Amino acid sequence: LFGAYITRAKIDLLESSILDPKVFAGLLVGAMLPYWFSAMTMKSVGKAALAMVEEVRRQFNTINGLMEGTARPDYSRCVKISTDSSLREMIPPGALVMLSPILCGTLFGTRALAGLLVGGLVSGVQVAVSMSNTG
Repeated sequence: LFGAYITRAKIDLLESSILDPKVFAGLLVGAMLPYWFSAMTMKSVGKAALAMVEEVRRQFNTINGLMEGTARPDYSRCVKISTDSSLREMIPPGALVMLSPILCGTLFGTRALAGLLVGGLVSGVQVAVSMSNTG
């Protein structure tokens, strides 16, 4: 990704040193993005789970015979909550991923964007390894 970007943007590797303030600032922001994205998605999962728990509690309180196993729960309502939450709650993390490079490149230039990409790649690999091993 980074190699394709610097080739396409005609950035010399010598010009994109981390000693350049724009590259360094982009690097710091890019390193933060995977953590921010992960936090947003985990918060979204928590909101969706809370809505699901509230619906299950509501069903236990309003549907007679549910605790005894003689009545059927409203599965479709739970599926709707899950589907709606997954679609609605992923808009902000998706916007973060899509708009960060666009805004960084537009406002601060190609060198800052190069730093953002490198920071995001390096930090993202660490987050991915950490999450795959620890949950």
